[in-house]
Amino acid sequence: MNGQPPIQTASELMLRLSGWLSTRLPGTPDIEIRDVVEPSQGFSSRTILFTAVWREGAELIERPLVARLQRDVAVPMLADVFHQYRVMRAVADSSDVQVPRIDFAEADSAMLGTPFFLMDRIDGRVPSDFPSYHAEGWFADLTPAERKRSWWNGIREMERLHRIDWRQFPFLPGAADGPPTAGSYLDTFVGHWFEWAAQGQSYPLVEDSLRFLLANQPPVQRVGLVWNDARLGNTMFRPDLEVASLLDFEVASLGPPEIDLAHWMYLDDIFSLNFGIPRIDGIPDEAEAIAGFERIYGWEMPYFSYYQAVAALKILVLSIRDYSNDKKMAAPAALPDFLVDRVRLYIERYANSL
Repeated sequence: MNGQPPIQTASELMLRLSGWLSTRLPGTPDIEIRDVVEPSQGFSSRTILFTAVWREGAELIERPLVARLQRDVAVPMLADVFHQYRVMRAVADSSDVQVPRIDFAEADSAMLGTPFFLMDRIDGRVPSDFPSYHAEGWFADLTPAERKRSWWNGIREMERLHRIDWRQFPFLPGAADGPPTAGSYLDTFVGHWFEWAAQGQSYPLVEDSLRFLLANQPPVQRVGLVWNDARLGNTMFRPDLEVASLLDFEVASLGPPEIDLAHWMYLDDIFSLNFGIPRIDGIPDEAEAIAGFERIYGWEMPYFSYYQAVAALKILVLSIRDYSNDKKMAAPAALPDFLVDRVRLYIERYANSL
């Protein structure tokens, strides 16, 4: 992008970053970059972990950071790494929700060949997607009571996220049109992604489901930020099982909070039953979960099957066309009809409730 040969390795990128970072700090100190690691993850961005070290007078500063660098992506909805930056800054500026602190960003591609931002690295543990937290890993090693406490702590932190006024996110699609609705969410996110994924092909179940959900929207109690990837695997926990941070706002949108709650629940099934793995003890069943949502959010949710249908439809749409950017997910083969069957189940359940 800047006429220079592309820089491939994380170490080379961070070597160039040290000079840039120096100019963003008081006194432009010499900065040493240590402990550079690039995990094998990330759809819309490269993620590089490192520690920046410099002196302020006699004091040695060591600041663990995470660099998020824009990647070339196939899907337009992931084409702007600053989408996540703006969302996280707005969350931090308007609440005390646990998200990483972001002090540094660069929109000009001249420095590293692509836009990027730096956020503080948070200490904590995240339940594993692959292998599934239902089968192994630190979350599976907890007692059922500890797993239940962790799960509900994630919900309580998400409820605090959902309290933020939607007007704090004027840069998100649809914000200029007034208060968001379930319908505007379906139009601006699910419908937009489906248009890209379908490539002109017809998918009758998706098309019929979208029409039905748009035509039969329930009344809403609250609207605001939709995290849009709400799940245990995007929640970092401290040793005491309190939430250290919510992570990954790459596709955050606007709409009712029940969209995230239904997605959180559905992803438990995706990472268990969908892969032929029994659900682990301690995670609430559907009835217990919905009752807990009502208690924590403060209102009854008689139309929750609508949002389960929205969540299932979203995941089905995401499965139509690969958007992984060569991300390797060593997952077992999914049960072939799981996603389709869940869309039909929740659509039928909601239709029967009308």
